[in-house]
Amino acid sequence: MMPGLLFVSLCVGFLGLSLALLEPIPFPASLEECYEYRSYNMTPSFEAAHQIQQYCYRNFEYQQIASGKVWSGTNITIQGINYIDSLFRQIFREVEEMERQNKNGRRTKRQTIGRRYRREVRSPGAYQPFADCIVRLQNRFVENPSTGRNTYQTLAAFHSGQALRTAHGGPGFAPWHRIYLLLLETACGAPIPYWESGLDHDMEDPTESILWSDDFFGNGNGVVTTGPFRRMRTILGGPIIRNYGTGEGALFTKTGYNAVLSRTRYDDISEPKQGAAYFFTLEGHHNGPHTWTGGHLARPNSAPYDPVFYMHHSYVDAVYEAFRQRQRQNGINPETDYPVNTPPGHGFDDLIDFRPYINQITNRYAMSDAVANLVTYEPFANCRNRCNGSPHLYCQNGVCVSRNRPTAAPSGTFAFGDSDGAFRRNQERMRFAEAAGPIPAGEKFRTAPLRDIRNQEDRLGIAPVAPEIQAASMQVREVQARFRRDVSHLSKNESLHHGSHQSISSIGRSYTNSFILDGVVDQKRWVYVPVRIVYTRSPNVKGTDPTLLGNSELQNDVCQTAHSGASKVFVASDGLDYYGNYKEFAIIDERQPVSVTTTAVGIKNPEFGEGEVLFTSYDSCGRPCRPLCLTSVNGQQKYKACSGAFKISSAAPTMYRNSYKEAISVSLSSYNLVDSSLDDASPPVTFVCGNDNAWPWVY
Repeated sequence: MMPGLLFVSLCVGFLGLSLALLEPIPFPASLEECYEYRSYNMTPSFEAAHQIQQYCYRNFEYQQIASGKVWSGTNITIQGINYIDSLFRQIFREVEEMERQNKNGRRTKRQTIGRRYRREVRSPGAYQPFADCIVRLQNRFVENPSTGRNTYQTLAAFHSGQALRTAHGGPGFAPWHRIYLLLLETACGAPIPYWESGLDHDMEDPTESILWSDDFFGNGNGVVTTGPFRRMRTILGGPIIRNYGTGEGALFTKTGYNAVLSRTRYDDISEPKQGAAYFFTLEGHHNGPHTWTGGHLARPNSAPYDPVFYMHHSYVDAVYEAFRQRQRQNGINPETDYPVNTPPGHGFDDLIDFRPYINQITNRYAMSDAVANLVTYEPFANCRNRCNGSPHLYCQNGVCVSRNRPTAAPSGTFAFGDSDGAFRRNQERMRFAEAAGPIPAGEKFRTAPLRDIRNQEDRLGIAPVAPEIQAASMQVREVQARFRRDVSHLSKNESLHHGSHQSISSIGRSYTNSFILDGVVDQKRWVYVPVRIVYTRSPNVKGTDPTLLGNSELQNDVCQTAHSGASKVFVASDGLDYYGNYKEFAIIDERQPVSVTTTAVGIKNPEFGEGEVLFTSYDSCGRPCRPLCLTSVNGQQKYKACSGAFKISSAAPTMYRNSYKEAISVSLSSYNLVDSSLDDASPPVTFVCGNDNAWPWVY
């Protein structure tokens, strides 16, 4: 027995056991192979172990989804998956080729101009190749036409449902959308022009911009009936709808641009932020053009069905790249500067969620120079460069602004030079859009930090996400919203996501579990098992006990915790053959040499079918904790090192309770070690968080 486990055996080895419900099992073969492959010839370290555990489980989960063994909520076909796979292969080859040539000194970033040189949409020759590509994708099918999706809609379906949890609301926003743009651009074989909407904001009336004409985006009021996208349909079969100049958000202004670039750390421009800090977030200012344009573009679940989405995000990515360059000027490496505490799915080494396509791209990879070097951006238009030579822009009061579209009239009004026929068409577009009712795509983007007092009220309204969108995009966002509205009282248990290194303020941060199990939010589908935590202190860089140091030396600690005594240990349960993830934390006392406590973690209720689950744990320093399983040895109940994987059954006696509170209450009775009997319930798994210099999955 390992020395670190001896203490645990002495403390809990004689406690009672319930043999049913959770039976320890070995790692699934593919999961074990991943652990071995990723750690081969590596010296064990806490950080590497934590990353390997996350990577291997997510990859295993995606494999289960792709093979149809685990619910995915999607009906994207194998043809669609293979198509996306081919696009990723092209991107990977391009990255490898560029890195090889850069290494040999034969290539510079400017040599990407022919393929991925993104220019402002009004620059000469920038728009038409992209518009032609969108039309082509609308008329092609990579999936069977019976699915009702053309190639463009197959790509658009990825920005909806569950994927939105990792695409928005956290630092994964910029890398997720950077990869998404590369996918469409690869499908097109033409650069995605960027829409610098600040050029329109500085007009007297942005709705009069030449972009809302036949030559560019088409009309922005109501049903899109002009321009190259006039025949496009959403996945529901209806036309694209816009309602420009409405809502509270402003276009991406120069003030917003300067606010983002005034920060130096990626954490400063990343969501989630509240109060004054929101003013500096890239995603916050990105929200403005979405809600200003209105219609489908204003709602995350439907935004990509309007091609304006990609041109807007091309500009957002250009701002992000300008921020990265500013970081380098300030001596900060943008490849490694990433927030420590992140929302679910937004961790630095989390896989970017494009399920059911199984990819190996992490946020870390997407933020690398290797990916950034694929794209070059035309300088932003200014009076010094003659507005990039665009005939559709001109210099006014020291800034470039867009020219008006011919015979323009604000939506629903009559202006001099506008014909009765044009006015009538404007009215008909809006009447049709309003008669169709609220757009069935769920909630809108969050209100931007800046507002435009010129905007009108958006009368199109909000409706729940349509079943067709749910089916094509894994339906999770609206399910979560409905759960929060209807059954928010079911649980107050909160935890952080799979992130490490607890900051001084993070002891108060929390994350509410989604309670989604195989696509359904149902309290009865979850039960709770107690999990014991045995925590030993982490040394500092000098190898000494951190509690013996003065406050002046706390910055030398390997583990930067709150130093108040209270710290967190996180425990997660992840379904192996069912779709369901649960996260909880336990509060331990870091001042003690050893701190023992218990928490409870949700798993699949075996009344809804047997299953297999994997338990993992790590502390606030990012140290993965070793699992011990309660087993029978020579007729005695002992805790032994194990994989952390269990088979869930409904056999009696049960080792679970129907609520978190009940599970904790049962566990509390086992703390009285003197009076406890072998009949008392004991947690089926204990985690030891220590300083063993070995991989936590080796047992």
